[in-house]
Amino acid sequence: MRNKIVNEIESKFSNQGDFFIEEELINKTTIFLIGFKTLVDLTKSKLYVQQIANSNTSVKALFINLNDEINVDTEQMIKGILEGNLVIVSEDGKQNAVVNPIVQNLRSSISEPKNESPIQSSTDAFGDDINTNIGMIRKRLTTASLCHCNYEVGDLEKRKLSMLYIKGRTPKSLIDKVDRQLKGIQTDIDTIDDLNLQFGKRRLSPVSHLFATELPISAIHSLKENKIVFFLDNCPFALVFPNLLWDMLVSIDDRNFPSILSFMLRFFRVIGLVATLILPALYVALVSVNPEVFKLDLALFVAKSREGIPLTAFLETIAMVVLVDLILEAIVRLPKSVGPAITMVGGIILGQAMVEAKLVSNLLVIVITAVVIASSSVIGMQNSLYIRLLKYPILILASLFGILGVCIGFIFTIIYLASLTSYDIPYMTFRIKKEGEIK
Repeated sequence: MRNKIVNEIESKFSNQGDFFIEEELINKTTIFLIGFKTLVDLTKSKLYVQQIANSNTSVKALFINLNDEINVDTEQMIKGILEGNLVIVSEDGKQNAVVNPIVQNLRSSISEPKNESPIQSSTDAFGDDINTNIGMIRKRLTTASLCHCNYEVGDLEKRKLSMLYIKGRTPKSLIDKVDRQLKGIQTDIDTIDDLNLQFGKRRLSPVSHLFATELPISAIHSLKENKIVFFLDNCPFALVFPNLLWDMLVSIDDRNFPSILSFMLRFFRVIGLVATLILPALYVALVSVNPEVFKLDLALFVAKSREGIPLTAFLETIAMVVLVDLILEAIVRLPKSVGPAITMVGGIILGQAMVEAKLVSNLLVIVITAVVIASSSVIGMQNSLYIRLLKYPILILASLFGILGVCIGFIFTIIYLASLTSYDIPYMTFRIKKEGEIK
């Protein structure tokens, strides 16, 4: 029979999937062990308590020997639980203690991020163990408002899935919709895209509902921005829902710098985004369809750079952007020991050889190099990939209609991105309204 204090603590953490209350019999008296599984190693902590109990003759002596912090009020017990301590309460509720437990070894599988480069911030990255990942969030975000829900999804293979959000910030309507969707999953979730499809199919769309990050600080920032964070077992990423356009332009690391520098970094990312989309198309439009836009000197310089090249501007550009995308894909897939060699061969030797063979112009090599650098300035590899894909339709329109095609393609791209939603949340919105702000 649980006493009033234990019931009060249980109701406080009723929506936490990793919360536990374990009953233990000590000297014929029941005590309650309370904490988070993701922070407390329960098996070892129980052995520790039993060893202390064996050397004491009464439960009262056990509480005195466990810790100096005994018989505290309920608020202090809740604070202790949130900080990763083990709270022990006697059967009648008259005695309690906040104990330093045997903690989960959160550092065992923590390594540096491989796909992201944090600047002036923690370099810890998520690992494959779902409990370790949630523990890393709890260790940094010690608030009772952080809610954790557990699911088992899949048909043939049941896979653990956790949903985290901050109660009172994330809109309840959004939480309810996601909760219903996750409970209704009947298919196996083998990949991140399998989970992405559960939130609404976007036919032939390269834009995901989920933004993957391997940095705990980035996941916590998303929680504070009223979003939901998912963790899949054996997946070293936090999956932020919903994914917004703003996520590829703003990083929590920006706030480590003065505001003017932070603004400058975000402005450069916007330039990188636009340059990736339109720079190859602009080259084709100005060289082959609308050369009259150039001043005479510049037009002569461009014409001279293409002298002797048998391919049209469109063919040489499409050949170069495809070749560069192939090289980038090869660099990602190849072992790190071989990747730099491919960069050297593909980026320098092959590019120089194509120019000397009069297959492409010097000006195009400069344009393509600028596009590669620009596409790497946006945040998130997945975002960089889909931006690189969206440049192809604009490139084709530019070859047909010149500058007019570039403008039409760019405007249609913006319209397309503006039409995307995740549970009625526009992809191009700047922020998700906090619970209570929604009418």
